[in-house]
Amino acid sequence: MMDPLFAALMLLLVSAWLCLQQRPNQQQPNDGTKAEWRGESAARFAAGLLLLGAAAAELFQLPPTATLLLQQLSLYAALPLLIIVLGAQALGYQWSRMIWGRVLLALCVVFELCRRNNQLDALLITIAAAAVIALLLALWKLAKIRIWLAAQLIMACGALAWISASQNQPEPLLFWLSMISISVMPIWAERIK
Repeated sequence: MMDPLFAALMLLLVSAWLCLQQRPNQQQPNDGTKAEWRGESAARFAAGLLLLGAAAAELFQLPPTATLLLQQLSLYAALPLLIIVLGAQALGYQWSRMIWGRVLLALCVVFELCRRNNQLDALLITIAAAAVIALLLALWKLAKIRIWLAAQLIMACGALAWISASQNQPEPLLFWLSMISISVMPIWAERIK
């Protein structure tokens, strides 16, 4: 079993890198002018901040209620947001920052409804299945990086099998580490082009 502090440190590093890569005005055209902050970049940045907060809460050992709140926000809002960003990009949608904010609010509502009905395990399985579907869409659209996407698909399928086989709710940080590469895959795709 992986040390929780090591897992939190890895999540902190990956989420900080995600925030750094997607910060405002990072995408600049060739003429040197400032570009508008794209909606998917803003959504990835927001998800990165949520993941960063959860990792920091674990590393700095905040009170259990604060840590639980940040972990659940990251697991049930940030991770699905990253998956939806990947799926929307694979389908060719370019939504504004306002739309992505509404998507994040909708994810919070879905979490609360599932929490009240004791269906959080089913929500995790749905998130993992959505990740597999989003990766398949990206694999279909982005032919240049098929090997990278195939590795990500294997990780997502492994996470789905791990969740399905688990009798108890999985430890969130280990789940994040198995799925976090979904968030950085589109960044690699942009760099390879």
